[in-house]
Amino acid sequence: MKRAPGWLAPLRRREGFSLIELVVVMGILTLLALLAVGGGRWAFDAGRAAVCQNNLRQLVEANWAYAGDHGTFVAAASDINEANACRWHGVRGADGAFDAAGGPLTGYLGGAGVSGIVRACPAFRPAAWGFEASCGGYGYNAQGIGSQACMPPPNAGTAKGVPPAVLTHPATTVMFADAAYLQGSGAKARLIEYSFCEPRTWSVGGTPWPTIHFRHRGRANVAWCDGHVTAELRTATGARGAEAGLGWFGPEAADLFSP
Repeated sequence: MKRAPGWLAPLRRREGFSLIELVVVMGILTLLALLAVGGGRWAFDAGRAAVCQNNLRQLVEANWAYAGDHGTFVAAASDINEANACRWHGVRGADGAFDAAGGPLTGYLGGAGVSGIVRACPAFRPAAWGFEASCGGYGYNAQGIGSQACMPPPNAGTAKGVPPAVLTHPATTVMFADAAYLQGSGAKARLIEYSFCEPRTWSVGGTPWPTIHFRHRGRANVAWCDGHVTAELRTATGARGAEAGLGWFGPEAADLFSP
């Protein structure tokens, strides 16, 4: 019997896919599934970052409204050298937890309920309860905006924030940023809420532990005093917290935190 011409071979009915073809098809389907999941995850993360940025803008607007009524921005911790019970986000109760209802910015954020929503970064879930709970994952520039520590005598102090008039470059001065604090060490280390975003160096000297949290795919959302918000990449890490996403952005100097 003569064999059919080669050009007729493709027309013959096939019994099914070969093993190699099945492997290739499965590989393609797996890749497509991974791309779909990855794209969905990226969109989800981008959405959370956008909500966070909107929260930060509202915090800046509330602080400006507070300054309009009081002549200074809200104090980061008006009694930090005394009872240590008042923060920009709330007042500590008898149980040791901060209550946002008593926070100086709460009324400017729509009340305790709305304030709690604004202060909650959707990309941050504290690993444990912390001594700063109720700031919701946002830290305030305590050195240059939430206190007058950067101002020359006789105005230097921590009991109140700086007056808006002293801001010489609001577009490059930090007001709020994504923040967290690494509590404990080793296997017991946990990220908790922290109400201050620390500069790389304090105005009085010394280097604090980093508290700026780069939780949005390696970036931290930062709200500047003029109201705009940026997503900053980490440029430096400290003695601890690098593996937890903590660090700093920008230059080594503390200029970004000084009015």
